[in-house]
Amino acid sequence: MSTPSAATPAARQSLTMVCATMAAAIPLMTVVLWFVLATDGIGEFPTGWPVLVVLAAAVGAYSICELAGFRTPPLAHSARSSAEIEADSWRRFTASTFTRFAVCEAVFLISVALSFVADSFWVVLIGAALALPLFFWEAWPGERNQRRFAAALESGGIPSYLTGRLQD
Repeated sequence: MSTPSAATPAARQSLTMVCATMAAAIPLMTVVLWFVLATDGIGEFPTGWPVLVVLAAAVGAYSICELAGFRTPPLAHSARSSAEIEADSWRRFTASTFTRFAVCEAVFLISVALSFVADSFWVVLIGAALALPLFFWEAWPGERNQRRFAAALESGGIPSYLTGRLQD
């Protein structure tokens, strides 16, 4: 039995800090947009297509993350050490996390653009309210997402050392 190296907690902590910083951009941009779009208060709830487009973007982002966001080729058999395999696993998990974050953040960015078209701060609020939970569910580097990605990496029978538990 081998154990993951000491790099696993450091890699997890580093990725978590980067993700928390990226997630903080959504509420900060929402506050900034308040001063741009909500000059006369929050205004009327927009009718028509802008809200539906944001909802469709959120459904699309969720679908992309669930169907393709955790897919990766399995680790290949090689003479690499467990530390090299672990480093490769973390690189691939980090790249996947950033890709899933970009898909989730696109919901918010679409809402920002549409808020200027609809001239309504409500569209930004809806985009932020959909993008943040979507990000925390699909892209946050927590145990759920690590296990899902590790399962794809380990589908070829090679341990990824991604989840930090003892591997055979």
